[in-house]
Amino acid sequence: MAVTILRDVDVDTPLSVRDDILRVDWYNAGEGICGDYNPENPQDVNLLRFDVYIAGDAGTEDESDDGWREVEDASYCTNIPANTTQEILEESLKYIFSEYREVIDQYPYNSLKRLGERLSWISDLDFESEARKGAS
Repeated sequence: MAVTILRDVDVDTPLSVRDDILRVDWYNAGEGICGDYNPENPQDVNLLRFDVYIAGDAGTEDESDDGWREVEDASYCTNIPANTTQEILEESLKYIFSEYREVIDQYPYNSLKRLGERLSWISDLDFESEARKGAS
């Protein structure tokens, strides 16, 4: 299955990675280190959230207009700043996508909550060496 990367999907979704079954988006929900992002606080950072979707069954009640439905317990704020470079945003979202892609066949029979909780701790620093390798 081919993986597609879409940039600037909308004003709050800077990046989306998807195939025929799974979609993972970066989403800027205005979250900061301690709750809502406060741009007046120099210590606060605008952080990105990832949202995970699965292709819906046609005609089901929980399917969105675009054919995707949210995966339960698969939307988490991360330590990735909203102003992170495009390269690191792409690498980190592809990583999240690959982690969910390995287990999405188990959904909804098994909870994916622990995976999301683990992935919520990622930061841009986890991907800086990969970005440098790609730039060389």
